[in-house]
Amino acid sequence: MHRHTSTDSGYSTREDLDARIEQYRELILASLDGLTEAQARATSAPATPSLLGVVRHTAYVEGVWFGEAITGRSRSELGLPVATANSWKTRKTDTIASVTAHCRDIHERSRQTLAPLALTDVVHGRGARTILSLYTHVLSEIAWNTGQIDVLRTLALSRGSAD
Repeated sequence: MHRHTSTDSGYSTREDLDARIEQYRELILASLDGLTEAQARATSAPATPSLLGVVRHTAYVEGVWFGEAITGRSRSELGLPVATANSWKTRKTDTIASVTAHCRDIHERSRQTLAPLALTDVVHGRGARTILSLYTHVLSEIAWNTGQIDVLRTLALSRGSAD
């Protein structure tokens, strides 16, 4: 019987998780590159989010799980929509630049909040959870959102800039 060997990259688990989060952050923000504002705001069907809305939602996910869940601060204190349903919506004032800046702000706050914590630390902002469980939750959500983003970007590009 062949034993499974580690394919460890040489990073610690924490470094690996941080690297994967960073990779997704950049992929998500890069999805807006080269699009017009109209393409980024276009929806594929009524009541579905736009690409810009899904990108905005990924910042919300980080804000809730790396902000609220760790610090116990409310979503409104963190500058996040109170209702999850509103996290997918773009505001009239949203632009590619403003949503990108919002995402980068949330990313930086997440980095600062997570930095002093160990993966085994337990936080209580949204019920007792380890930092490791928050990482895996955020990674799974943003990975799923990245799939949506790929589809929405393809649709936006296929429509051209006429929208």
